[in-house]
Amino acid sequence: PGLHNVANVLAAFTIGHAAGFKLDAMLEVVEEFRGVAHRLEFVRERNGVRWFNDSIATAPERAMAGIQSFDDPIVLMLGGRDKDLPWDEIAKLIHKRVDHVVLFGEAAELIQKAISAVGGERSVDLRRARHLKEAVALAAEAATAGDVVLFSPGGTSYDEFKDFAERGEAFRKWVQELS
Repeated sequence: PGLHNVANVLAAFTIGHAAGFKLDAMLEVVEEFRGVAHRLEFVRERNGVRWFNDSIATAPERAMAGIQSFDDPIVLMLGGRDKDLPWDEIAKLIHKRVDHVVLFGEAAELIQKAISAVGGERSVDLRRARHLKEAVALAAEAATAGDVVLFSPGGTSYDEFKDFAERGEAFRKWVQELS
């Protein structure tokens, strides 16, 4: 999902066309492509809620791209370790597009302050967890049928994991274990 991914496909088609690839072959590849792990990766649907793993989103701007990829109501999971980047723009977007935010990790308090400082026309349900596993449980509690749970942390994984891939694998595992 996401317009940024459409732009990526168009760029690939442009390069493929310049390299002499046939349009039919490129279309076939795009239709069969199922995405890349930890990049808006669909994990599962449970009780009408779709869960997406965007663990690679280690900056607020990348998490914003994830939010903008969906029209459905969003339960957003944000946190990890802060990279000393501004959170004000994502805070504004959250007030426009997100119903529930589950914060976790070292950056949770900092992100909560940014979201609270911005305010907005819509209220946002904020929940905090110490670790990612607890955040998954809180997101499951907040989500209802028709929602998207978007794990797009905006921070690095180094407060709890060795890298974004390990964090994404743990997220996937814990989501699959939900009953």
